[in-house]
Order: sequence, then structure tokens, then C-alpha cells
Amino acid sequence: MSAVWRAARAAVRRRKLQTVVIGIVVLFSAATLVVALRLLDASTAPFDRVFNDQAGAHVVAVYEPGAAGSTTAPTGAVAVAGPFEQVVLPAPTDTGRIHLSDSLTVVGRADPAGPVDRVELWDGRWATAPGEIVIADLPPAAGYHPQSQVGTVMHLRDGTALTVVGFGYSVSRTADAWVAPAQLARLHPTTVQVLYRLRGEPDAPSVAAFTAALPSGGLLATSSYLVIKEAVAAGPGAYVPFLIVFGILGLLVAVLVVANVVSGAVVSGYRHIGVLKALGFTPVQVVAVYLTMVSVPAVVGAVLGSVAGEYAARPLLSNAFQGLGFHGDVGNGLGVQVTAAAGILVVVLLAALLPALRARRLPAAEAISAGSAPAAAGGCGCSGG
Repeated sequence: MSAVWRAARAAVRRRKLQTVVIGIVVLFSAATLVVALRLLDASTAPFDRVFNDQAGAHVVAVYEPGAAGSTTAPTGAVAVAGPFEQVVLPAPTDTGRIHLSDSLTVVGRADPAGPVDRVELWDGRWATAPGEIVIADLPPAAGYHPQSQVGTVMHLRDGTALTVVGFGYSVSRTADAWVAPAQLARLHPTTVQVLYRLRGEPDAPSVAAFTAALPSGGLLATSSYLVIKEAVAAGPGAYVPFLIVFGILGLLVAVLVVANVVSGAVVSGYRHIGVLKALGFTPVQVVAVYLTMVSVPAVVGAVLGSVAGEYAARPLLSNAFQGLGFHGDVGNGLGVQVTAAAGILVVVLLAALLPALRARRLPAAEAISAGSAPAAAGGCGCSGG
């Protein structure tokens, strides 16, 4: 093996251009595949992780105040939160730098915890007294530290002043703002909200069956977590088909380049092959020389490409999930990098194996004779590789 390595290293030094081409093609192929696989892998996993951490609501039901169904949990629910009184108000005035929509769904909750839809407070505290409000907003992107807006006083259209005491995020998107129940009573609630959590990760038929089983008396509207999940997957999912296509094309180019380079090395290196065999190299060792010659740039390209693909994927993932409250945390992708690098190396070695087998079958005397013959007589035009 020491002799094989020395011969392969010498071949790499002699064929610098081919070595660089193989390394660059494999690098870009690996990087593209890592980006595509990372986006594909991340399109649902972060949502599931955050949804489970916050005990997200699989079904949100809105009832009329006092409806009997709002206090009845149908079969299939493993946890229920509510009923919480709610009201939809016009956007407050004097919001400072806080950006709000034209209307504000305000829910009265005594605390951010509970068996369903735990609100993540990322700035300030929870509203516990009249005159206080918590705004539903996305956490800032990783590394970004905006000036806190806690303490901003907002005025509702009826003149009610509310002080912003905190900012929170609900993966279930159950409200635009939260206040203490005592404060909501002063805002004249018009509906109540009930949150249901089902067992496991229910699919569309299970959610539909559960929703159909809800008491119809006083039921005004329902929403499913599947809508939010689809919105999460739609962001990175838009990139995935294109990146996979480019990754596969890059991989095919890598295979063709490697096969062509190794085949050319065999043809142009007839004399070198004959010399190796005359020196005592076995046919298997000759094949090993040429596979090692390809493996050196391929390994370097695959490793560098996997790392580059990870760094290229992170801003794409951050942008794709920026509006979903995931803090840009979508994992380190180590498993994807290892899989992409190993897979592309296997393909490259298989592509190099067939032309390298030609060197294995070539007799030493014939190889030396062909490699030493003039171009007109031998037809290979090689000078000993």
C-alpha cells in the first residue's frame, strides 16, 4: 500500500489540471447537494420541534360566549386550554415603532403557560394587571438585538391606554396580543377561544374527524395546525426542487469528468502502467493507483463542498424561517453533510472503477510497447504519462 500511495501521489502531481478539475467539480456538486438536502430536511423538522416544545394547539375553536361546547372536550383531545375570552379590535394608535395589522385579536390569559399553546416570552414579562398588554411578535433573528419596545404606551380607539410589558411568540398563532382577564372584561369580549391538543402528530383526516366531533352549539369557526405547518414547509420547499436538480446535474458532471479523466489517464499512461507492472505491481495495485489518484481530489472536494454547502444553506434557512419564530436554529446538518460527502465519493469511485479496470487487464509488455510507440504507429500519442 505504501508503494501504491507513492505511485498515486506522483500521478496526482503530474496531472495537476485533471486533479484540480475533479476537485472543483466534486466540491460544487457536494455543496449543491448539501444545500438541497438541508432545505428538504428542514422543511418540517423545525416546526415539529418548536410545536412540541410549546405544546402547540392542533385545533383552535371559536365559540359564542357561554356556549356549552366551549367547556366540553370531545374524545381524542389529550389536552385542552380555555375557554379564553377574546375580542377583535381596530389597531391601536400611538404604537411607536411597533408594527401592527389593521385589526388586533386580543385574548385574555392569566399566564403564558398551560397545557396547550405555551407562549414564549422573549422580551419583558406577562400582563398581570389592567392597563398592560403583551404583543405577539416574532423573536429577533439570531445575532440581531433591536432596542426594546417594552414600556410603549398604546391607545385604543376608545381612549383606553395600554402599556406594552412584553413580547411573546405563539407557534399556534392564536392571538395578536394578550391581556389579563380583568382587562379583557373591560374590552367587551365577543367570543371565546378553546385550544385542543391531540395525540401524536395527527394527519388531515384525524384533524377533520376531531373537528367534526366538536359540539356544534355556539361553534363559530375552527382552524388547524396543518395550515401553519404547510406555510412553514412552503418557504424552503420552494428552493428544494431546483437545488436537487442542480445537485443531480452537478453529480452527473462530476461522474463524467472523473470517468473521462481516469480513462484518459489510462490511455495516456500505457507506458506508466507497463512500468508499474514490470516493477512488480499486481493488477489490483495498478487499479488502486488510479482509484487513489481520483480519490485524493475527490475527498478534498467532497469535504470542502459539504462544509461550504452547510454555510450556504444557513442564510437560506434563516431567511426561509425568519417569519416563523425559529430563531434561525435549524440544526447543524452534520448528518446531511456526512451523507452527501460519502454518497458523492461512492459515485465518483464507481465512475472511476470501469476505466481503471482497463489498466488492470493490460499486459506489461503491451503497455510499455504501446506507450513507447510513435503517435503514427501506436495511435495513442502518449509519452509515458
